[in-house]
Amino acid sequence: MKVGTPSEPGSGFLPLATGFLLGILALVHLFQITLRKFEKEKAETFLGKVNWQRGFFVVASLFLYALLLPRLGYIITTFLLMLVLFSLYERKKWWVVCGLTLIVIAVTFLVFHHWLKVQFPSGFFRIG
Repeated sequence: MKVGTPSEPGSGFLPLATGFLLGILALVHLFQITLRKFEKEKAETFLGKVNWQRGFFVVASLFLYALLLPRLGYIITTFLLMLVLFSLYERKKWWVVCGLTLIVIAVTFLVFHHWLKVQFPSGFFRIG
């Protein structure tokens, strides 16, 4: 992807600029955390409260999402991903999780496919 110039950006300009901005924000956040002085009790329990299993499941589900997206298509793969992500953090009733998942798919499909004309992988469904 060519980056181009700010006056004539190429296809790689936006991902590069976004990555650069996220990197700067991450460094600023890391700097703020490093400079903060934690009390001894907070310092001992800081990493103890991190739920590493949830983090692993989020990363693994996003990896599987990237692998399955071209094969199954946007609708099915996103439905499965949202089911997993919504059910990871707190137990909700199945109809709430399914409803939220369908809302996410409908809104993202409407915004990206119809308004912005982004072509999604269709998989089993042929998306017009």
